[in-house]
Amino acid sequence: MKKIILVGAGGHSKSVVDSIQKDQFELCGFLDENQVGMHMNYPIFGKRIEDIPHYEQYAYFVAIGNVDFRRKWYEKLKDMNLELVNIIDPSAIISLNAHIGIGNFIGKYAVINAGAEIGDNNVINTKALIEHECKVGNHIHLSTNATINGNVVVEDSVFIGSTAVCNGQLKIGEHSIVGSGSVVIRDVEPYCVVAGVPVKIIRRIERNDTNSSGNRV
Repeated sequence: MKKIILVGAGGHSKSVVDSIQKDQFELCGFLDENQVGMHMNYPIFGKRIEDIPHYEQYAYFVAIGNVDFRRKWYEKLKDMNLELVNIIDPSAIISLNAHIGIGNFIGKYAVINAGAEIGDNNVINTKALIEHECKVGNHIHLSTNATINGNVVVEDSVFIGSTAVCNGQLKIGEHSIVGSGSVVIRDVEPYCVVAGVPVKIIRRIERNDTNSSGNRV
């Protein structure tokens, strides 16, 4: 059984903790840049990895919903050659023919179908659906009840809001945001916010705005 530390002690971390399979992982505590004390009856060790005694003895998972903050921590852990794990809720349905990277959260009743390829450090949230042969990059947040249909390509650092639907054979460009409840019927350009039924561009994201892709619409 691996002993793990979660990075992030906010709301998303509660969903992660609830999905940890106790026969695989022993949760030992948290890191958080803003919180101190205890979280969910576990200690918050501090703000930095180095605040954890013998930090190299643990595996890690980034339990942060914000796309850019999660990417920052994931890259820091990778640079330090620390072990990262997937947290997959036991109710999730994942095809034996799907490929899953590392550092991913797959929540309650999420479905990943045959031939799908999932990269690293993604959030596939409650009841989200990734259909056959989709290609999902890295640092993506697919929110609750969101659907991407067959052969969709989702590039890095994308946020797709709750109940959004993406038709098949489309591309969602990097660092874009798809608003909650939206319907995507054509490719989405990189670095833009889209919303509506069907979607239209709401605004462009400046490429040096490192926090934009974590915000909900």
